[in-house]
Amino acid sequence: MVPLGPHPVAGAVLVGALWGCTNPLIKLGTAAAEESRRPSGGVGPLAQWAALLSTPAFLIPQLLNASGSILFTLLLAASDLSLLVPLANATALALNAVVDWRLGQAYRPGRMCVGLACVLAGGALCATAA
Repeated sequence: MVPLGPHPVAGAVLVGALWGCTNPLIKLGTAAAEESRRPSGGVGPLAQWAALLSTPAFLIPQLLNASGSILFTLLLAASDLSLLVPLANATALALNAVVDWRLGQAYRPGRMCVGLACVLAGGALCATAA
């Protein structure tokens, strides 16, 4: 298999970063869209979609997240599946926890650090084994 880009590990980490950093922001953007929709009183799925798509706090992270999914699909066609999937998901999990914590989500720092260390060790193991 020919890797897409300079190294499949870099692609997997980029995908994980796009997914992990944007998930908490999408959650915040969804809450912002709900707040903006309340005064207008719109109900139904069409009003919900209009509120979401007109809220930059939702739309920008969603587009970045979708670009990560597109990159992931391209990498799947050109990279080793046993390397790409664990690295992308481990990176997403770790960065999701860090971004959530930085946005004020309650975490136990000790447990979070142990969990992040385990995720990073597993990712390093996958990268060196490939």
